[in-house]
Amino acid sequence: MSVEAEMSVIGCMMLDEGCAKEAIDKLAPEMFLKPILRKIFETATDLFWNGDKVDNVTLIAKLPEYKTTLVRLAQSVPTWSHLNEYMKIVIDDWRRSTLETALAETMTENKYKSAGETVDRLKEIVKQQDAIFKCEEDNGINFREAAQQFMDWLHTNQEDITIRTGYSRLDNAMGGFLKKSVCALCARAGHGKTDFALNLAVNIAKRGKKVQYFSMEMPTLQLMQRISSQLAHIDGTKIRDKNLTQEESETIEIVLDSFEKEGIFNFVDEAKLSVKQIRHYVDLFKPDIIFIDHIGLLERPNIKDSYRSLGMVSNEIKKLALEKNIAIVELSQMNRQIENRKEKIPNLADIRESGDIEQDSDYVMFVQSDDLENNQLSGEAWADTTIHLLKNRHGRPGKFQFHWQPQFHTFYEVEDRY
Repeated sequence: MSVEAEMSVIGCMMLDEGCAKEAIDKLAPEMFLKPILRKIFETATDLFWNGDKVDNVTLIAKLPEYKTTLVRLAQSVPTWSHLNEYMKIVIDDWRRSTLETALAETMTENKYKSAGETVDRLKEIVKQQDAIFKCEEDNGINFREAAQQFMDWLHTNQEDITIRTGYSRLDNAMGGFLKKSVCALCARAGHGKTDFALNLAVNIAKRGKKVQYFSMEMPTLQLMQRISSQLAHIDGTKIRDKNLTQEESETIEIVLDSFEKEGIFNFVDEAKLSVKQIRHYVDLFKPDIIFIDHIGLLERPNIKDSYRSLGMVSNEIKKLALEKNIAIVELSQMNRQIENRKEKIPNLADIRESGDIEQDSDYVMFVQSDDLENNQLSGEAWADTTIHLLKNRHGRPGKFQFHWQPQFHTFYEVEDRY
């Protein structure tokens, strides 16, 4: 274990803000094998994400018991220009130590009966390390390798790389949701944003894809009320109030049983979630696509600039899509600027709080429905709804007409020319 390298990394962080950002971006607390230094790095990370400076003064204020150690760290670092070399030593020591510990446990406890199983276990450890650490030297990819990847993609079944929405016109325009892509689904409150997201999720699950739905506004029970209303075509208020006939109850039971057999659907409802927690759930369930309802409620870095903090969350969601090879649909609120315009047509600047959401997204959709504030729909009535696809990185933008029946939490595509 190279204590000197660990000390030098923290010393560099205290001397230079750029070094602090780079170290926090590329290292994790568990990579520091000396407990005191691990605690200091963890505290420095918290300071950084709270928007505070990482230096001698702030660290001593947080860790007064380590004052002597912190002063020595700031004074002993040879030069912060060698930060990358120090980090490489820390990472190599951590990798080696982790593998040695895993190997010792394997041999001592005799968990694995064959050499092959032992090797598989060590490979899994390396894979876990790679998931934490992604700053290996990368010389890029040459044209021959890029061409081979393209040909492999060209001969891959389209269903393996795209996720169809179940709405033919939307699929024709988008090509479905591509793996590694992010879609921002935006609307004002009461315009059917969650209903449309659930329609997409159910359609996708029916086609055999694994769907994971993260909700921070609505518990799973309420989401299931909407889904059962949609699948059974029964007024949602009757389900909410449990005012059902025997036949309606049996219909709901039948459609839910049928959906369970054909769809793979997972719910996570928490009042507060972070991208790190979402990554954990994704690792466990291994979905093809996830829905986040909604991005504005995710935990953010504790900094004063709300635009910047939400932008940082958006950046992390994009990284998650790329790392896990999944599609992500993030629901987002619209700001009130549209109310001040003569033509009530949404544009990309209407995304609430952050321009990063638009930049990080492959698709941006706005759901715009007829005003239902004083119009409670019943029977088979509907509200005319337009899905504005304003950004489509893999095709053309366009407008798509739908009929929304909020009483059944259902969206129907209206046939017209794209």
